[in-house]
Amino acid sequence: RFLLVESSTIYGVDRVRMATTMKSTFFSISFLLLLLSSGSSLALVPLGGGQQQGQHRSRTTVITKAAFGDYLGSLNGGSAAVVEAPANGINNGYMPVGSYSVANGVTTQTQTAPEDEGATISSSLAHAPRSYFDIPKLTPKGPRNNPDVGEPHDSSRKLAQMGMLRSGSWWCAEGGWPSPNARATTEIFFVLSGHGCLTDMDGARHFFGPGDTVLLPKGWSGRWDVMEAIHKVWFVVDHLQIEEYGYPIRVLVTHYHQFAPQHLKQQGIRGDALDDTTPSPASSTLYDVGPTKVGIWTCSSGSFPMKSPLCGFHVLEGVLLMHNDEDATTQRVVAGGTVGIPQGW
Repeated sequence: RFLLVESSTIYGVDRVRMATTMKSTFFSISFLLLLLSSGSSLALVPLGGGQQQGQHRSRTTVITKAAFGDYLGSLNGGSAAVVEAPANGINNGYMPVGSYSVANGVTTQTQTAPEDEGATISSSLAHAPRSYFDIPKLTPKGPRNNPDVGEPHDSSRKLAQMGMLRSGSWWCAEGGWPSPNARATTEIFFVLSGHGCLTDMDGARHFFGPGDTVLLPKGWSGRWDVMEAIHKVWFVVDHLQIEEYGYPIRVLVTHYHQFAPQHLKQQGIRGDALDDTTPSPASSTLYDVGPTKVGIWTCSSGSFPMKSPLCGFHVLEGVLLMHNDEDATTQRVVAGGTVGIPQGW
């Protein structure tokens, strides 16, 4: 399974062979979106039979009612309305694989990075394993220049730029700051760890946490609040025009449970399958506005040709082999890997 990001509506004509092995492969679409933690950290795992009948699960991923109330109190100097969160801090029955501990209603994730590997960056493909974006390998940027809550400071590392699409990773400590200037690009990011809130200009809040996909359209402005240090993989599409015409321009958050198989459209066995394999994809489009398209894609084991637009993806589950017939190169991508592909690959 992976999250896919496309940043162009023009498809190339070159054919590529893609082979998927093991279980399934999951992309996030937008501009090759997302990154994942230590190989398996974004696999869908049902928890103890899921939600019990009559039990209410909030759609938000804010860490705890108490923490959120205290945080909002620090923003406005008084008490705040409480937003319900799952009692154990788990996202609606699904959570990334890893080591977790729960104390006072707060779920803490411990991630173990795989052996360090470098990125592969060429004119035909950009690939980074999960370890490439480990927090100690990010470059510190120092304190943010306009915080009004806490002392947030951040770090980042770029993967690659291909035309109007670039990708990388970002980490930020707790704190909050206004973001009044309209965004110059569209950003899509996948949350590896941490919890935060993005507030639109009219005060509408959008909470996000581990496993969620967040989209900030070009032209958005509002507010950032980091309640628990955030680590994310991001894709940015640098397009000319603001494509959203409503006011205010809103953040879009897709929670991880919405990537579950029952929410995807089954497409049957591909008619162009190779080598007597039977790959069966399923997908869901999260956003499709102007030159930016974001979605989820999964496929059972198999091999098939592919012609790609400019795109990027972050693999959540499975193993993927990408073979380029033009230069005879093959790239193996496992869960946690982030990939960028130029138009026409």
